[in-house]
Amino acid sequence: MTDSAFRWMTCALVLASAWSIPASAQSRTDEIAKQQEAKAQAAAPETPNRMEVFLDQVEQGKFLLGVPRGWYFAMGSVYPGGGLAGGAGYRHYIGYDSFVDSSALLSLKGYKRVRVRGFTPNHVNGRVDLEGSVAWLDATQVAFYGLGNASRTEDRANFRIHRSYVEGAAVVRPVRWLGLRLDGGIDDYTQKPGTGASPSIEKVFTPADAPLLGDNPLYLRGEVSATAYWLASPGYSRNGGLYSVAYEEFNPIRGSGGTFGFVRTQLVQHVPVQRETWVISLRAGTESVVRESDVVPYFLMPTLGSGDTLRGYENQRFRDRHSLLLTSELRWFPNRVGLDMALFVDMGKVAPFRSGLTLNDLKTDYGIGVRFHTPAATALRVDVARGDEGMRLVIAGGPAF
Repeated sequence: MTDSAFRWMTCALVLASAWSIPASAQSRTDEIAKQQEAKAQAAAPETPNRMEVFLDQVEQGKFLLGVPRGWYFAMGSVYPGGGLAGGAGYRHYIGYDSFVDSSALLSLKGYKRVRVRGFTPNHVNGRVDLEGSVAWLDATQVAFYGLGNASRTEDRANFRIHRSYVEGAAVVRPVRWLGLRLDGGIDDYTQKPGTGASPSIEKVFTPADAPLLGDNPLYLRGEVSATAYWLASPGYSRNGGLYSVAYEEFNPIRGSGGTFGFVRTQLVQHVPVQRETWVISLRAGTESVVRESDVVPYFLMPTLGSGDTLRGYENQRFRDRHSLLLTSELRWFPNRVGLDMALFVDMGKVAPFRSGLTLNDLKTDYGIGVRFHTPAATALRVDVARGDEGMRLVIAGGPAF
């Protein structure tokens, strides 16, 4: 073979190699792309397994607060002052968040409640939540000490109230931080002689002392409220705030009283210190009868004294037409995952006139508390509080505020 022929053959081999290598690489690239496309078309959408659903419920506080899917053991409160109640419930989910919940509760004091509640959230692009309830409750020994800030513990009497109601509500969120709530229903109240160690109310007080004593009214009720909030979660938060105002009106269908209404305000602010190792939590709230001429049943008047108002006083210890509440807590997090501790001071008063809601003659208490929580909810709260009338132990689910 001549040198010229050898050179021509070498050039031909080089050109053939340069042509064939990209062609084969392109072929392999096309094949890989086709395989990936086929896998993407055949892949099923990812769905959470049972363990993931369970962990999600725990994180949101659903499991610890007694609201899993299906049958569950129910705990809660039937009516203020009734103590911790237990019972059973059944929750049926429609989709992921909508549900119908039926429950029955009975407390150690004999308070009873049967309720069916429906809830369906996140309509209109997540901006509207809807709910409705049908319920009956029996509060057997509700405390009444008389009206005013100067009422005495030795004057305590008990009343019994039956309440049957049908209600519906819609919460609209035009923006993320603002909630507008519309709530309405029919409330039927029946008064009966109180039970328990204290005398029944009609043996101690008269309608002059307890307005509409013995009346059994039926009301058409409506409420509108606006709430600005930037909390991590309503059930547990270390920062942010909540400011709300509400107006509620009762129109009698049956009974001797007339129309009356309430205005309620609440301000809550959490101020983190040292990267949320400490938090200063503040709350202020008022509740007032709208018109001085309104005749309000004694059992619907604003009250103070409970596990989430004046913690050092008995439930519904103070009652009148207007109320003021001020609370401060210094919260510390020895375990940021599930344990908080708090030092707190509560102050408040009731008054027959709105002008009486001053900072003079406030009822006060102070104490220490321990709270067990998930990232989104308070599962258990234990507070020890001391007021002018002694010490009280509070065991409750949910935050103080």
